[in-house]
Amino acid sequence: MKPVEDVLLNGRLGKAITRVVGKPGTLRFRLARDTVGVMAIRALSMGLSFAVSVVLARLLGVREFGLYSLAMSVLGLLVVPATFGFPQLLVREIAAYRVKGEWGLVRGLLRFAGRTSLLASLGIALLGGFVLWALSDRFSGEAVRVLALAFLALPFWALLNLHGAALRGFEQILAGQWVSTVMRPLGFLILVGAIWLFAGGMADASLALGLHILAAGIALTFAFCLLRSQLRRSVSTYAANQDTVVWIRSALSLAFLALLNLIPQHAGILMLGWIRSPEEVGLYKVAYQSAAMISVLYMVVATVIAPTLSQLHASGDLQRLKRVLHAATLCSLAILLPFLLVFTIGRRWFLITVFGNSYLSSTGPLSILALAFSIEATFGPLWEALVMGGYQNGLVKISLLSSILFVCVNAFLANLAGSSGTAIAFVLFYAFRTMLIVRFAKQQKLL
Repeated sequence: MKPVEDVLLNGRLGKAITRVVGKPGTLRFRLARDTVGVMAIRALSMGLSFAVSVVLARLLGVREFGLYSLAMSVLGLLVVPATFGFPQLLVREIAAYRVKGEWGLVRGLLRFAGRTSLLASLGIALLGGFVLWALSDRFSGEAVRVLALAFLALPFWALLNLHGAALRGFEQILAGQWVSTVMRPLGFLILVGAIWLFAGGMADASLALGLHILAAGIALTFAFCLLRSQLRRSVSTYAANQDTVVWIRSALSLAFLALLNLIPQHAGILMLGWIRSPEEVGLYKVAYQSAAMISVLYMVVATVIAPTLSQLHASGDLQRLKRVLHAATLCSLAILLPFLLVFTIGRRWFLITVFGNSYLSSTGPLSILALAFSIEATFGPLWEALVMGGYQNGLVKISLLSSILFVCVNAFLANLAGSSGTAIAFVLFYAFRTMLIVRFAKQQKLL
């Protein structure tokens, strides 16, 4: 009797699958396997995040859940400066150093990134605590406690992001995604279930933040063990080398780039609330959160291909890099098309089913924003290739020009057409940025 593997690989179905994803052991097969794995992990992560919101909204009540959401938003914004641009730098440089055999630089970068991010997160937390103490008379006691816990959680969040990125640099894609996106919400839900089982409920936002810190600590411990095991296998016999000036310069550019990319998301909502009304903000927020699912799906592809792009660029194999970009673009299009159809043709059904009749006025912004995120997803692999190739300085200039355009155009369109106007400004932002990215990529001979 033939082995099962031979039957599967040599049968008609096996041959058809091999033509699409490649043979086991090839680059195409590994990328296809990791893409499917990351999609599953991202889907699980999104489901867990949604479950966390539902559970806490029911257990905490409106006011306490609002305080919890405020603290988590503050934490999410502070993670960007606390990680100092190191997550993307770790993915890029570790993958490149591995190709060149520069294992001492791998160890040195990990040590430098960890220490710098820890000091940055502790400094931001202490500064935030001081500001909170100075303004404590303007907040309720519960709000002060919740925000203080958010500052306390910052080092855990920052180091967890770094460890996940480092694992991706070692091509441990699924492990890196698991520890950074799944373990924390999963551990949190388990802890909440234990509290509910033994205490009969939870009505305190401070307790929720405390459980989040504990869950992040557990996930960080697991990530630390995985990374340490990887280091023992790869670089245990090498002394740490330093390239501090290059690392700091690159990390600062990447951190600034990450902050610039947050401007269209947050500035659009803030300007819309200032120029129009809270109702317009609510309509836009529903449309944005829905259409942003396309962006999440694109990030699956970007997560998988990032180390490979870095390795191919470091080795000078631009032809193979272009083939990976082409395949990644086709994969992104295949993933986003069903969602684009739902958010355009089936937008009314989607909004009524998920959010209710009150949000039917979000149909226009939803279709427009879906187009914007589709542009991002289509050309996202090219953006990732430029980041992994070390062209972040050029990307900073592109993002700065695009963000200025967005703010100026949105100031006019939001006043003229409300949430639809802000959505149009968002499309123009991505269209303008994409035009500049394509031009820049051609100059670097990536297209």
